[in-house]
Amino acid sequence: MLNPTEIRPLLKQWITKVMPHDAQDVFIEELCFIDKARRADLVHANGKLSAFEIKSHADTLSRWRGQEEAYLACFDEVWLCCHSKHLIKALEVSIPTVGILVVDDYSGMAMVRSAKSNRSQDKFHLTGFLWRDELDSLAKSSGVNVRGKDLIKDVRHKVSDALPLVEIRACVLRALKSRYS
Repeated sequence: MLNPTEIRPLLKQWITKVMPHDAQDVFIEELCFIDKARRADLVHANGKLSAFEIKSHADTLSRWRGQEEAYLACFDEVWLCCHSKHLIKALEVSIPTVGILVVDDYSGMAMVRSAKSNRSQDKFHLTGFLWRDELDSLAKSSGVNVRGKDLIKDVRHKVSDALPLVEIRACVLRALKSRYS
């Protein structure tokens, strides 16, 4: 039985075979999001942010609904990579835009359902990926008035209220690719 640490390299191999992956694209393991309350097992940043939750044979799907909701608030694509024992339940409880990958006990992996583009991202939660200096720079370049003494949460609100999703998303993608390359 493979554990999540053993599944992750198999998942990376699958991603590089199936998805566009250039030299400047990055994999990010254990990326915290939603004010550090959640952690994505693997994120692929390649022009979009694709997040993968791994559920091994030893795991359950009991927390998946809450995790799925959090993933959908932040990522362009959401994938659930689960052991074959979880497949039926994964298909039943996951919304149709979530991609489903199945892994077996012999290191095999197959796509059951492709992820669809996520249209329910939350701008405020997306700004949570940015560090304070990155937020200040984005605000300044976009004409959003922030002060050094403003709390980071207040700056995130100002930026997410003032800017379109596409602009915030592009900044987050650049920042993450730079930080993890």
